[in-house]
Amino acid sequence: MEARAKPLLAPPTSGLREALQGAVFPLSAQQLTRVAQENGAPAAVLTLLGGLPGGEFRSLEAVESHVSHG
Repeated sequence: MEARAKPLLAPPTSGLREALQGAVFPLSAQQLTRVAQENGAPAAVLTLLGGLPGGEFRSLEAVESHVSHG
């Protein structure tokens, strides 16, 4: 029987930097989602951003950290 390679899963933050290019922080989750939509982000990134809690994010690193650690 031939072994099949499992597809590599992208890290949760994959695509965030590209999706949020040009964002001027601090931004709310809703504002982050809007920026990502304007930048043509894939649905997976929009879903991640849509799951962020309320409040403001002060940097891209803060967004990445929250997405990575839930």
